[in-house]
Amino acid sequence: MKKTVTDPKKALSRQFMDEGMIRWEAYVSGGQPNTDAAARIYFVCLEDPFERPRWVTHTSRSVAEATRTLSEMTDTNLVALLKGSQPLD
Repeated sequence: MKKTVTDPKKALSRQFMDEGMIRWEAYVSGGQPNTDAAARIYFVCLEDPFERPRWVTHTSRSVAEATRTLSEMTDTNLVALLKGSQPLD
């Protein structure tokens, strides 16, 4: 069976661990053209199903730019962004 390796620069989501060693997944959504909706980075806890998903609005409001930023961020930057996020309603 052929083993594939995902290039983190081309991935649509990222997995990382916070300071408590809890695994999270971050991905971008929203920011549709010709709408007021801004691109958001969402965080989903992969280990605790009762942990509410969280989100932050990307400053560019663009899905393409937010996706590029997400792929280039360090895990430390993702943890900092997670800390500044708000729970999804």
